[in-house]
This record gives sequence, structure tokens and C-alpha cells, in this order.
Amino acid sequence: MHFSPRAPIAGLLSFLICLQGNAVASDVASIRETLAQTQQQLRQLQEKVEALEAALEQQEATPAEPEIVLLSERVDDLEMIAVDVDEKIGSRAVVNSFDSVHLDIGGFFDTAATIAINENGTTASFNRQVFELLAKAKLGEDWELFVAQAFVRDSALTVPDPALGTPPSFANNNSPVKTDTIIAWGQYHHSDALKVQLGRFITPHGIVNIEHFPASLLDAEQPQFLRPFSGQTIFANFTNGLNVQGTKFFGDNRLTYALYGGVWAGNATSGVFGGRLGYSLGDSGITIGLNGVSGDRSSEEQGDRFNGGGVDVLIDRGRLLWKSELFATSEHAGDGRLAYYSQPAIRLSDHWTVFYRYDFLDTGGIGEETREHTAGLVFDPIGNVRLRALYRNRLIKEDIGIAPSDTDILQIGTTFNF
Repeated sequence: MHFSPRAPIAGLLSFLICLQGNAVASDVASIRETLAQTQQQLRQLQEKVEALEAALEQQEATPAEPEIVLLSERVDDLEMIAVDVDEKIGSRAVVNSFDSVHLDIGGFFDTAATIAINENGTTASFNRQVFELLAKAKLGEDWELFVAQAFVRDSALTVPDPALGTPPSFANNNSPVKTDTIIAWGQYHHSDALKVQLGRFITPHGIVNIEHFPASLLDAEQPQFLRPFSGQTIFANFTNGLNVQGTKFFGDNRLTYALYGGVWAGNATSGVFGGRLGYSLGDSGITIGLNGVSGDRSSEEQGDRFNGGGVDVLIDRGRLLWKSELFATSEHAGDGRLAYYSQPAIRLSDHWTVFYRYDFLDTGGIGEETREHTAGLVFDPIGNVRLRALYRNRLIKEDIGIAPSDTDILQIGTTFNF
């Protein structure tokens, strides 16, 4: 069996060259017609390749092999041309990467309006506007890069000592937008069991800190031990250094691990290291994690060492989503710190979720024991939009020289992601 593709290929190449020369002047209808013709030629060549391959298998004939290779190469070329033409439909610009094999760009915008009420008065503000641009590039078979650049206007809520008679207040943010490279790492992917990240990464502890992005959280304001954002109330939200992580399957069960070392950006002269070990129990939807961390809270060498540990439990089964975390530390320069929360949630439907969170934090200082009760209703009208209505009660415990403070907070928030 012999087939010579030169004539149809030469005609097709002439056709494509003509298309390329007149593409600028063509309108949308002309481009679509050309695309259809190109795809038809592609289908014909694919059918011929399949026929030649079938004949080769039956007859064990070798002369046709060079023709199959040639036609396969032409099919690949035509597929690329068809994609290029298809991307130009509607005169839309096409974004390409300089050198990466593949480039993904996304991001989100998170905003909130808040009312705070206590015995001394009421205050309200559109207090949070956060935009993050995310980019992930595949550099090769086993190498990739991820960056998250944030632009933030955030008016922090302050609840002063009630004895001062001062109502809650939001800080003014009439300053240049605060920008920060939240995440920036390069990764070598040896296998699912071994991935190595180098750069600035999310500190791999607990549940909520790892999830991190507001679009995936029921409450964009994370539990108290993760505030202030980019701080290290218990452990640092982010670490600059090296993170080794991986996943290993045992039947239906899954073991995940992360080991890291580096520095916190607010203390670049003293090292921190830690890790997490998580185990997921088959189809039960239960994941249990163990965490450990050791670092320094001061900028002076060995000035304020701390050691900490924690446990986290995630139940994600059917309509139930329940997250709980507990962390405790011993502090060289003061009393130990303790933080825990429990957050059950019920998925009422594909679009509606209701949740409650009890949140406790004690940083060891006078007047630094705070409890929060948060109830929320979350509505996802589409996959890329999350609307939240939250009620939060924040109670600061009475202590020596510190009067108790009981503040009610109402908040409407929205996250758009793309």
C-alpha cells in the first residue's frame, strides 16, 4: 500500500501561506471559514494516518513508515496552526510566556464593609480592599514557578479599653497602597512523594493557613492566631527558605508531610524550622495533622526563642465541613501562648453554606486573652464569586488594670476570583 501526500500537502501549505498573508485584512467571518477549512484538512490527514497505521499492523509492511511519520508531523503542525487561528477569533489578544512551557494567570479581589458596636459607641467603614495577582509557570517537565503579588488597603479595627470611654475605631488608610510579594517560590517536582520549594511560601501548619486564599475560606478573616496577617502570633504565616513536602498513598489512605527551614521576614537574622504530618483516613473524610515549630520572635540572636506544637482535625464528608486546630507554645521571654478554634459548617445546597466558629487566643500578656464567636452565611452564586454575611462577638477578658470589652461586629464581604 502506497500513498503520496505531497500534492495535498503542497496545496494545503499554499493555502495556509495565503491565509497568513491576508489574516490582517480578514474579518471574523472569513477567519472562521478559514479555520473550518483547516480543521477539515486536519481531519482528512488524520484519517489517512489511521488507515496507514492499520495497514501497517495487518501487513507488517515497512515502506509506509516514513510516510506515516511525515503525515504525523504535518498533523502536529496543522493542529498548532488551527489553535493559532482559533485564538484570533474576535480579534482577541493572546498572552504568551517568554520561555515557560505553560503559563497560568489568575487572581482575586476581596472586599468588606464592617460595623462595630460596644458600650461606648458604634463605628462603620468599608474597611478592606485586597487584590492579589497570581501567576504560575511550568518551566519544564519537573520545574515550576508560582508568585502571588498583593495590593492591600486594610483599615484595622481597634477596640480600646472601655474604661477610656472610647468607641471602636478603624485606622485611616489614606496612604499609598500597601503592596507585598506574598508568595514567590520555585519548585522541583521529583514525584508526588518529593517536591522541593525554594523561596517565600505559606508556612505549612494546620488547615486554614495552608488553604490561605480568601476565595476558599468561609471567613476571609482567619482565626485569631493567624492575625495580624503576615505576622507570627503563634507561628509565621509565611516563611522565606526551603520547604520539602510530599504525599504517599497507602491503599485508600493518604500520608502528607512537610519539613521546612528558613526565616520569618520580620526577623531575617534568626532561623526557624518546623513541619507537619497529616494522615487522611480513606473515604471517611477525616484528616488528622500534627505540627511542630521552633523559632525566634526577636531580631536579636537567641533573644526570644520559642517552641510550639499543635494538632488539627478536618472532617469533610457529605454536607458536613468541620475544621478544628489547637496550638501551644513555650516562650523564652514570657508566658506560653495558647490558641484553638472549632468551626463546624453545613452545606445547605450547592450555593449556600452556614457555619459557626468558636475562637480562643491567649498570648500570655495582661489583657491578652480574647474569645470570639462567629456565625456566618455564605452564598456562592457562581463558582468565582463568594458572598458572606457575618456576625462576630469579640470578648476581651478582664485582667489586672484592664476592663472587659464586649464588641459586636457585623460584616458583609465579597470575594471575586478569576
